[in-house]
Amino acid sequence: MALAAPAGFTSSNLVYQESFSGTTLDSYWHNYITSNAANGWAWNSNGSGGSGPGGPYDADYDMPSQVTVTNGLLDLTAIQQPVSGINQGTAQTFPITSGAVSSYGNFEFDGGYLQISMKAPSGDGAWPGLWLMPGAGSSSGDNFEIDIQEGGYTGNGPANQAFTWHLHTPSGTVGGTVDTGIDLTAGFHTYGINWVPGQSITWYLDGKQIATATSAQVPIPNEPMQLIMSNQVANSNAAGWHTALDSSTPSSMQMQIAEVQLYQAAGSGNTVTGANVTASTDPTTPPTQPTTTTTPVATNPAATNSTTAIVAPTVIPDTTSPVAAAVDPLPTAATTDPGPMGAMLAAMGLAPTSSYGWSASTTGASTGSWANQDFAQPSSLAAAAPQGTSGWGDRGTTAASQAGSSFALLNQYLASSSGRAGGGSIAVAMGGAGWTQDSFLTKPQS
Repeated sequence: MALAAPAGFTSSNLVYQESFSGTTLDSYWHNYITSNAANGWAWNSNGSGGSGPGGPYDADYDMPSQVTVTNGLLDLTAIQQPVSGINQGTAQTFPITSGAVSSYGNFEFDGGYLQISMKAPSGDGAWPGLWLMPGAGSSSGDNFEIDIQEGGYTGNGPANQAFTWHLHTPSGTVGGTVDTGIDLTAGFHTYGINWVPGQSITWYLDGKQIATATSAQVPIPNEPMQLIMSNQVANSNAAGWHTALDSSTPSSMQMQIAEVQLYQAAGSGNTVTGANVTASTDPTTPPTQPTTTTTPVATNPAATNSTTAIVAPTVIPDTTSPVAAAVDPLPTAATTDPGPMGAMLAAMGLAPTSSYGWSASTTGASTGSWANQDFAQPSSLAAAAPQGTSGWGDRGTTAASQAGSSFALLNQYLASSSGRAGGGSIAVAMGGAGWTQDSFLTKPQS
């Protein structure tokens, strides 16, 4: 089921293609979640090949056994089988064993049109994710996250029809949930983004534009990003914004990927590295930043119930918080997003205060300004004393050391018994005059 070139591109612009032929996963895919800040090591490793996003919302933990390739399909299968994993440094038994893959260090790109053919899993708790994180070629840690699609969100139509997108940035988050009017679990659909580095990202479903974010609202990444595909399952803590694992959840839920393609126009300046990469030869005019100034912002579910509705995020000025602008895209959308990034930050002291956002009680941040952001100052670490201007702290997870960077967005905790020395870190918060610290780095208990 080869995908056709998206509008504005030709087959000559195809620079990467993965069709999952054969019966084994190609060696340039990892069967665990990782990122730049983790230096390629598995997130929340249990020392037996497992990984997980961490935080309070996942019923699943990923194991290599749940990643298979058959009949030209990548299968990430979530089954109701308890598994021993790690959650932010603490051993935990998860009721669901699932699978995930990442392309860190092998397939990374900066700009272009990425499209993925996926059949989403069906069932309460099903939380399929297609997302990008900084790759090995990035020099800025985990400063951005692009959520191409997160399934299963509620609050804006049936969960099986939900298209949920986000862009997490150093200056806040934009995103929303669109009711597509289509059961996305009934068959394969094509999820895409057209990413113009430093300018804009536009989300697509089956070639129809869903949403656009531009540099007028938030920073747009311009660095190599890797692809992560994960079949997460939400637990009861996610009830209210996502379906949750319950007695009706099927014993097995498959997330299937048929194809991954990347198109880059010749002369665009976009880059790609890794296996299955070819050069673009068609001198197609490079894509430009789309015009969104005249796009109305949807104010009710009826305005976003088709794949042709374009969602343009709005910016709310804020002069009191460390972030220059807080973003609130859709009053009616389910945008609390304790997703891969939000769930991890939540584990560090954040709490959803309404259906629209997150806040922290720490003095110095304006909680009213934090609507629809996953990035707020963690009150649980605000009082930690700095131990210098560089290096790691040496007193375990409750002691913090002050880093030279002004922000770090990933609350990632590695606790691998087989990993490298000092096998993990938590990196949180953003800089600002009213904050106790600029940023924090901590080391797991030894």
